[in-house]
Amino acid sequence: MIRNRRIGSATAIVHTKPNTALQLVQSSRFSQKLGRWLIFMLFLAIAAMMLLPWQQTSRGAGQVIALDPQERQQSIESPVKGVVAKIREGLQDGSRVKKGDILVEIEPFAANMQQQLNEQIRSLKAKLETENRNVEIYETNIQNNIEMGASAVLAAKQMVESAKAKLKSKQNQIPGYESKVWQARQNYERQKSLFDKGLKPEKDVEKLLKELEVAKAEFAALKEDIESLSQDLEAKKNQVEEKKSFAQTKIEDTKAKQQEAKGKAETILKDIAGVEVKLGELARMTIPAPRDGTILRMEVSELNRAVKAGESLMMFVPDTTQKVVELFINGNDLPLVQIGQEVRLQFEGWPAVQLPGWPSIAIGTFSGEVITIDATDNGKGEFRILVLPNEETKTVSTLPSEVEKLNPRLDWLWPKEEDRYLRQGTRANGWVMMQRVSLGYEIWRQINGFPIMLGEDAAKEEKGAKPPKLPK
Repeated sequence: MIRNRRIGSATAIVHTKPNTALQLVQSSRFSQKLGRWLIFMLFLAIAAMMLLPWQQTSRGAGQVIALDPQERQQSIESPVKGVVAKIREGLQDGSRVKKGDILVEIEPFAANMQQQLNEQIRSLKAKLETENRNVEIYETNIQNNIEMGASAVLAAKQMVESAKAKLKSKQNQIPGYESKVWQARQNYERQKSLFDKGLKPEKDVEKLLKELEVAKAEFAALKEDIESLSQDLEAKKNQVEEKKSFAQTKIEDTKAKQQEAKGKAETILKDIAGVEVKLGELARMTIPAPRDGTILRMEVSELNRAVKAGESLMMFVPDTTQKVVELFINGNDLPLVQIGQEVRLQFEGWPAVQLPGWPSIAIGTFSGEVITIDATDNGKGEFRILVLPNEETKTVSTLPSEVEKLNPRLDWLWPKEEDRYLRQGTRANGWVMMQRVSLGYEIWRQINGFPIMLGEDAAKEEKGAKPPKLPK
């Protein structure tokens, strides 16, 4: 190859050796060194992913709440309707109160309502006493009617026995009268036979005939007496039933009046109870603090304001004896979450550096354990779990400014000054500790969207579990 090269004012022709095609396409030495380093780092990264451990976690977000539902934020409501008459002096947003402190006093709309209710109770009690006396009087009348009815029935039965005796006496006379009639007939027929033969005078026959007629008349009169006595006996028996029915009717009528008096007494008792309930509501016109705590927000702060029953007067936050964190976990990871599992927590407002895969080098996180798992989701496919501090740990008092001075590998515990850093509603992030795997597997799982692996204990339980028996 020939090139022209200018030297001074003259031009010289220089002969150079031509380059090969490989030399023309070769990279620079810097690019070659960079490529070797990239390949080396790639193999090093692959080896690290296969060898480095990774702690699988299920992340959830939530907030700090009280374990006891009665210690959570609540509304203090008016139990009755009325007018706000008094508000505790100095009561405002953020005021501290003790259990039993009178917060608000409410007066009824009617100024003399309590006096009127007391008058109603006195009147109702007087009526109740009257009805109770009526009940006692009717009870006495019932006993008297029972005794009088028994006496009347007994007298009627005695009259029946007397009528039976008279009837029996008359019936016992029947054979004698029948014999008398028979004898008179025999005498008459014998004398008439002799008269027909001419042996007896007609006068004797007529006399015997009269005796026969008298005997028949007396026998007929006896039968009439017996019939009359039989009818009288039936009448006496009917009188017994009438006496019984009459006595029972009077008794039932008196019992009905007694039951009516008892019903009136029960109605009066209900009325008294209703009035006493109203008096009790007047006693509840003073609204005390249910627990030690803080007034969050005053809903009613002016006097002479009319309030309804159930209307909110103020929002109240009780002092918390035990705080927990509620976290919402994705339903895809929920089957792997178990009660007693460890959870790492990061609280809002507390400086922290969290590396989910290596919790041992995390800074500013706290340890907890799962104590409750909800049976259903929150409507968004997320399930709530409650996290409590581990029982085996002790509380430390470490301020955020001193975090950097501590050993970063310290198993962080919940702050001691909970009222300052862990107020109810403080947001928190949590990581439920799962299985320990390699970093490469975790990357592969994340790329493919597979769920987290079961822990060793849970896997053993599933492996040893017996399949359910199917019904025949």
